Amino acid sequence: MILHVRGFDERWRRWIRSVLQTGKTAMLLNGVPGRWINCKRGLWQGDPISPYLFIIVADVLQRLIQKAHVDGALTHPLDPALPCPVLQYVDDSLIFVKGRVPALVWLKQILDDFALATGLTINFHNTFMPMNVDAPTAAAMATTLGCPQADFPQTYLGLPLSPH
Repeated sequence: MILHVRGFDERWRRWIRSVLQTGKTAMLLNGVPGRWINCKRGLWQGDPISPYLFIIVADVLQRLIQKAHVDGALTHPLDPALPCPVLQYVDDSLIFVKGRVPALVWLKQILDDFALATGLTINFHNTFMPMNVDAPTAAAMATTLGCPQADFPQTYLGLPLSPH
């Protein structure tokens, strides 16, 4: 459906559907392949088309967050005129919004809608890192998302993160 909305023709969508539904894999044990296993859903790890499909699907999340910004539900943490930054790398997403409980309620709904629309599972066991928010508000926000709260400094992609 996402490919259709983005303007991909039927032939290309059938090709992608075929790739997603007809893959096969086998386990190697001491260099000897075992029996073939039919993959009914998704891509094998390292599939060359995976990054391109990820970009197309990740754009859906970006657009949902942009729409929430335009509607006034989510605001940039520093400048309300700017859209909320969303950084995505492999299976990680960093979403920056103004630290308010109503905004996190809205963001949680966006993430749930995104999961329903794409079939991707959102891992709410990852950490939530509030900045410049008082402790009771931060705890309420973490509870809203269902994420454990983390503090700075943190390491992300091997680099140190700090609020400074």
